[in-house]
Amino acid sequence: MNTCLIDVKDQFGTQYSIIATLLTSKLNLGILNENIQFITVNAEEIRPSIDMYFQSLDSNKIFKIV
Repeated sequence: MNTCLIDVKDQFGTQYSIIATLLTSKLNLGILNENIQFITVNAEEIRPSIDMYFQSLDSNKIFKIV
């Protein structure tokens, strides 16, 4: 799987650099959001909702791509 490092913010405004796993092998920054299969935060794989928010079941934080 192809991965890249992206920045996300939680609902409190704290910014994190995390690993995103992509659906395709081509990294096009213009459509990066559409290619993210899941993000990995503290060993938890979090899949996006329809509006591209990522809600952690472990920490109850909601992440958004910056």
